[in-house]
Amino acid sequence: MPTQGVKPNTKFELCRMQMVTMEELQILTLLYQPLIGPVAVSLYLTLNTLANRSHSFEYDHHFLLQMLNLSIEDVLELRYKLEAVGLVQVYLDKEEQVLTYRLKKPMQAKDFFSDGIINVFLNLKVGNPEYQQLKQLFIQEPLQIQGENISKPFNEVFDTTILMRSSAMLQASPLPTNKADKKGVVLELSFDKELLFSLLQQFGMDETIVSQKLLDQINRIAFLYKLDEHELARLIFDALDADGFVNLDLFRKQAKQYFQFLNKGKPVEVVDVPKVISENSMDAQQEHLSKEKQLLLVLSQHPLEFLRFKQHQKEPVPADRQLVEWLVVDQQMAAGVVNVLIDYVLNISDGRLPKQLVEKIAGEWQRKEIDTTEKAIAQVKATLKAKQKRDMEKTTPAATKVYPKATRVVRKEQVPDWLNSEDQVKENKKSLTDDDLQKIERMKELQNQLLNQKG
Repeated sequence: MPTQGVKPNTKFELCRMQMVTMEELQILTLLYQPLIGPVAVSLYLTLNTLANRSHSFEYDHHFLLQMLNLSIEDVLELRYKLEAVGLVQVYLDKEEQVLTYRLKKPMQAKDFFSDGIINVFLNLKVGNPEYQQLKQLFIQEPLQIQGENISKPFNEVFDTTILMRSSAMLQASPLPTNKADKKGVVLELSFDKELLFSLLQQFGMDETIVSQKLLDQINRIAFLYKLDEHELARLIFDALDADGFVNLDLFRKQAKQYFQFLNKGKPVEVVDVPKVISENSMDAQQEHLSKEKQLLLVLSQHPLEFLRFKQHQKEPVPADRQLVEWLVVDQQMAAGVVNVLIDYVLNISDGRLPKQLVEKIAGEWQRKEIDTTEKAIAQVKATLKAKQKRDMEKTTPAATKVYPKATRVVRKEQVPDWLNSEDQVKENKKSLTDDDLQKIERMKELQNQLLNQKG
């Protein structure tokens, strides 16, 4: 029974747990509630009360619907949020078709603010000033005591050589831990681990330097900043210190800077995962999109992604990347404008991006205040139209010459596909050929002769 198939009469069981304390209730209210909402907190407290006080732990979901005055869809959506922040774990007994809800205690404030994911999302959700206020409510700064600490260390009080008498004591393991009891937000690996290690080996790095703890931090950063394996490998390599180890603080800093570059300085945003859209509905939406909107959609992506698209998903060379970064960061040009410029230059320069030509066009567009995709497309069309007119003037014979003249071959300018519009085709059909112009001249000459005879 998939979780999407849960119905009001679907049975569920609750694992017994202790009632939340006043401190935990405050953490739920001030730290979890901004992320999951008050109704999700109410669902958690309802389940917690049932698990604590009831002798019968099996219910059907209709009971929850009546208690909370919600639909089954709403209850499932709220449950997913509780699962995401680590407050509920769900188990499915496929034979009995029964769900088991295992509630978990909220993290302590210290663990919450050092989690690395959930605290970052809280900061983004409520804003940094409010986040700092919440942090001050729970995290007490250590008391500053004047004077020198003269407390005795362990090895000055206890004779550690006594421990050597029993080898069994040296092999004593810590208390067994259950992965299900792990506190904090649980993240699935957001990248291909084998591919990442393979890329690191290409950089001359040994995968053994990436410990499990470091891998967990890398996964959290990859999740926050939406980084793929290639981007992670470059950032990890750039964060190596002199001893060949990964400087995690430098890695975080560079990942954040790279994300802000890709998103034009915008911070990370907290959004809910969109609901799955069927292929049929997606096709229907695409059909309703006009060709112009589809064009603007393609040109609206980040310039580096657009450049990869133009190069058949191959990684741009460093010189092209630096040129794109200069357009986006230094010149503050919109993504759509940069993409139109890139597409135009690639077509007129046989797939190359000459730096001087790009800088020349960028400077011209900046002076003309071309700051939208539509203005950039109009500017390219005007430029090509003016060039076509100059070429036509070069091939048009003088009005006084009526004798046939060899037709000159005019080189056709290579233009982007999105410029081959119907208006452009009609305009080309309306243009006159050399033979048409010569016929007009002959008719003018014949008309002048007739007028002279009448005179």
